[in-house]
Amino acid sequence: MDIKDMRPIGIDEHPVSTRTYLMPTHSIGETYAMVLKVIKRRDSGLVIYGRIRYGKTSAMQYCRQCLDIDFPKIPVAIYNAKREISPRKGNFYGSLLEVVGHAKWEEHCSTSVKHSRLKNFLIDAAFNDPRKIFILLIDEASRLLPIHYDWIKDIYNDLMDRGVTLLPILVGQHQLQSQKESLLKAGEEGEAIVNRFMLYEHPFRGIRDKEDFIECLGYYDSAVYPQGTNWTYTRFFLPEAFDAGLRLQDYGDMLWSAFQDSYHDLEIKADMEIPMKYFTKTIEMLLTENCENDGSSFSLSREACMRLIKESWFLAATANSKTAHALL
Repeated sequence: MDIKDMRPIGIDEHPVSTRTYLMPTHSIGETYAMVLKVIKRRDSGLVIYGRIRYGKTSAMQYCRQCLDIDFPKIPVAIYNAKREISPRKGNFYGSLLEVVGHAKWEEHCSTSVKHSRLKNFLIDAAFNDPRKIFILLIDEASRLLPIHYDWIKDIYNDLMDRGVTLLPILVGQHQLQSQKESLLKAGEEGEAIVNRFMLYEHPFRGIRDKEDFIECLGYYDSAVYPQGTNWTYTRFFLPEAFDAGLRLQDYGDMLWSAFQDSYHDLEIKADMEIPMKYFTKTIEMLLTENCENDGSSFSLSREACMRLIKESWFLAATANSKTAHALL
């Protein structure tokens, strides 16, 4: 039987094809280390910021996955903040009830009932672990207005009265820094919000050096799906080439150089930083679009690498960043 016919699932079902896999990167590892410090110290106030497409949302999901393994009884929820012109407390608490998994989050009721349900749910969930902590990861946190922080503070204080610590972790773009500065200029109330929710700033980075780049390539050569099989991601899409010795990691120098040359063509003097969005898209196209070209003699050319990078939209997005952020 042809090895290509032995794939355990269809090509379109693979996580690389559906873009539903999570890759541990150096930056994600640093971010998770900060989350662990927050848990150990029971400190709220962590802010994780970075540019768009750098993989912050995936980092949150990966951190949640790691927390489920390392601290299986600590409850963790991810809330995607909404942009609201006229925020309402009842709607906000309703959204939080949904993301934490309350059975009656859709039920129409008063704001005070929603508040009570949210408070009691968080307390009950936190009591499952002796640390009595509830972690709330807030994505797109720059969308939050000062009134949202007041509402979160109300819940925080309610939980503290019962011996439970709510740990909100803000995740978003650089606007969070500007928001922090504006709050500090607003007086004591703004200072209170910053001291409670925005004390520690942690930058989330893209891929900045060749070592990290090659390590990420190695993930495709070693991660397997389905679990418990020997079908690494690279082998799944290029089984004959893989069995003949092909490894994406071995093309690390060529691919890194191709990214560098593409970046330098934009005449940006700042050091290159590759957003995870465009790194993964490049490799996903490399794998999914070469299935028909698989063979024991398959290899990558520099020209093919340059084309893939261009078609990942890395150049277009970086050019936009050059304009938007005045990169030199």
